[in-house]
Amino acid sequence: MNARGFTIVEVLVAIIVLTIGLLGLMGTGALTTRMIARGQRSALASINASQRMESLRASGCNTRTDGTEQFYRGGTAVGRNDWTWATAGTNLFRLTLVTTYTTTQGRQRSETMELTISCVR
Repeated sequence: MNARGFTIVEVLVAIIVLTIGLLGLMGTGALTTRMIARGQRSALASINASQRMESLRASGCNTRTDGTEQFYRGGTAVGRNDWTWATAGTNLFRLTLVTTYTTTQGRQRSETMELTISCVR
């Protein structure tokens, strides 16, 4: 007799392999979603830091005051910029900007930018 088709064992093995593959894809999707959210928070912090750094650089030869500011997303505070000035030499000033933001898991991350400004007139 020449029977055609699949045995029940073959069907069960195929279902198990398919299920494992689908579970793997679902886990990858969740990981990708978390990474996108993390990237959005990091990008927002970087944009705010760059804007603040540029504004401080532009006024650095006239006014050098340490400060802090919160930045928001949709009315919710998601981070802050803290900056300090230090004298780095004759007519040279060092600006340090520390950006701290909260990740989606509630952890704090910090990034530091430094800039030396020459105020020779």
